[in-house]
Amino acid sequence: MARLAAETRQVVRDLAQRGISFQGLFVQDWSKGARAGVDSADGFGRYSFDLTASFDNEELLGWKGSSASMRLKQHIGEFGEGYQDAAQVISNIDAPSRTSLYELWLQQRLLEDRVRLKVGKIDANSEFAAVGNAGDFLNSSMGFSPTILAFPSYPEPKFGVNVFLVPRKNYGLGTGVFQTAGSGVLTLVEPSRKWNVSTNELDGHVNVGYWRLDGTLSRFDGGQSSVSQGVYAVAEQALWKHALDRGGERRLATFFQVGTADRHVSPVTSHVGGGMVLQAPIAERPADSFGFAATGVGFSPHPAAGFDDASEIILESYYRASITRHVALVQDFQFVRNPGGLESNPNCVVITPRLVVSF
Repeated sequence: MARLAAETRQVVRDLAQRGISFQGLFVQDWSKGARAGVDSADGFGRYSFDLTASFDNEELLGWKGSSASMRLKQHIGEFGEGYQDAAQVISNIDAPSRTSLYELWLQQRLLEDRVRLKVGKIDANSEFAAVGNAGDFLNSSMGFSPTILAFPSYPEPKFGVNVFLVPRKNYGLGTGVFQTAGSGVLTLVEPSRKWNVSTNELDGHVNVGYWRLDGTLSRFDGGQSSVSQGVYAVAEQALWKHALDRGGERRLATFFQVGTADRHVSPVTSHVGGGMVLQAPIAERPADSFGFAATGVGFSPHPAAGFDDASEIILESYYRASITRHVALVQDFQFVRNPGGLESNPNCVVITPRLVVSF
């Protein structure tokens, strides 16, 4: 067995020298919660497993500026009583169970990286509406605004064509056209601006996006629309950082999100969220992080939309403890007010430990 493991490691090293590398990620959640009138004695679990092969086509084929990726995913989903009532999904790995070819794309960089082209099956959130500082939060709304209708992200990316321009060092423009799970086509346009504040180089950025969904869309009044559209914005800013004696740095950063959608077509018509993340809250543990955030959505006021309450609000906090270089444990807490915008759904508290293993 030891010999087989050694031979496998050597094969992986040889492939890496030729431009082929592999990454794996295993995520296991176990949730337990409480809400009025529900017996919450039992929790429930789910997991997600990713295996990604990355190709440096310059090393592999002599194709300068080209890369590709293939990503396989398996996730097993289990929903507990009451937790699926929230419009903003409690865990970003919650989804019906499936095994799939999750992503398969080809990318080309041109003009000294001022132009980047990407085509294939793409998780749209890897390129659009992403919130970098919110990566360890579990609620799906921390990752992207739920106002973006038919956004082809987890659990079902779709074929897309993306073009990214960097005309100047701190300015960018991304455009993407994606198939969706329905019969529509989603177009996104996202200009961005980056900066550094003070001599401490506190980095920040703002991305403002416009999305448009073209297709046959059902309206709450019984009619149909051929177009639905909205806007979103993501702003992030490092507020403070300090180098640690044992290496790494302590860093405090914040993020803010907004989004809008058509109330005649979309159940979620507005979104506001924001929070803070402290990297290395304990000096002796530079890989740990702590975060607190709030996210709220507004629902369509149309009677046929079926909402009793105008909004849903979720408060979330987490602590990520790095056990080893490849293993981490995230303890997450969420309080959900007005789950799903229905009076029949009492407020809910959910506690979720998450195990993360990367290799």
